[in-house]
Amino acid sequence: MVKVFKKKGSKNYYFQIMINGRRIVESTRTNSLREASKRAEERCMELKLDLDWHFYLKQVIKKVNMLEPEAKESALIAAIEELNAVKVKAVALEDAFELFKAKPRKRTISERVYNDYRNMWNNFVMFVKLNFPDVKYLGEITKEIAEKFLSSEWKKGLAERTYNERITKFRTIFSALSEEAGLRKNVWQSVDKMREGHISKRPFTKAQLKQIFSAAEGEMRTLCMIGLYTGLRLGDAATLKWSEIDFENMVIVRLPNKTKHLRKNVEIPLLGEFCNELKRIRSEQNGLNSIYVIPEIAENYLTVNDVSKRVQALLHKAGIETRIDRESCSRKSTVYGFHSFRHSFVSLCAANRIPMNVVMELVGHRSAMVHEIYQHASNEQKIEAINVIEKEFLS
Repeated sequence: MVKVFKKKGSKNYYFQIMINGRRIVESTRTNSLREASKRAEERCMELKLDLDWHFYLKQVIKKVNMLEPEAKESALIAAIEELNAVKVKAVALEDAFELFKAKPRKRTISERVYNDYRNMWNNFVMFVKLNFPDVKYLGEITKEIAEKFLSSEWKKGLAERTYNERITKFRTIFSALSEEAGLRKNVWQSVDKMREGHISKRPFTKAQLKQIFSAAEGEMRTLCMIGLYTGLRLGDAATLKWSEIDFENMVIVRLPNKTKHLRKNVEIPLLGEFCNELKRIRSEQNGLNSIYVIPEIAENYLTVNDVSKRVQALLHKAGIETRIDRESCSRKSTVYGFHSFRHSFVSLCAANRIPMNVVMELVGHRSAMVHEIYQHASNEQKIEAINVIEKEFLS
């Protein structure tokens, strides 16, 4: 019987086992001694089968060899038939994504997120076909293949964060299909993530905003207005619905995608030029039955999703250099993008003395971004205060 024990300060029982000189300690995930002993026995059998299967094979061979010739022959035939009857689990790369999508989940994943997964997976399958044509199944993917694919993606200009997100997504897919594919391990768990040297997006200056709105047209102009006047993130701005705009009470009510698990809406006042622009668009769309304020961009975001690239193209058209050199790095970092409208929204609020707690309510944001911008505004106020003192006492 396997000995179970409790670690100091732990509620649950643990067990320990030695296999091939390797010490393994695992939690039984229960505080019941009886249940812990049962789970420990079962888990130890699994570990022995997993790590020491050849021992059991030798035992079977030894037993068969001890039989009389006639019985030995029958035993060998029976063993061969049993082994041939075992189906090798295999999931073809081209079938894997649909199997993954069909898996039940605790949390609902949006169609847009699935599209991101699908596009990434299709790129991976194409890469494997071109570079490893003999590899057809999930279980044949090695760490070498995974790292070479990521290397090819990195050369396309991925940011560290996006690179790491790819690894996370592949880990999720392989983990979800481990049973169907008969995977003994998830190769993506052994692929290292990059250390992120993330540089936050910068707010636009007033001059840059004028350049952008002079260059923007159609739905792209509306998208930029939504970003600037609401502080919404790209996904929320691109998929803003008419049902979320209350013209009677002059407010936009939206549950942000990123924090929807908190179930807290942001409520943004609808005023002035922005309100008039939305009313104009609503009038022009009369009869189109679109649920989205900017339907073409909404569809793009929910399917192929190259809206960020279109924003970058607009900024270049407006004469804004979006990337800067980084110290100790050969790659440039993008410092201007759609998220810059969100930063601009917060910066303009700070510059006009809007209290921080009010801005946090508006943008639904409690990260360092708001604090950093407000600290900068606070420093400006300190300088202004010193200038006032100088004027009073030194004039």
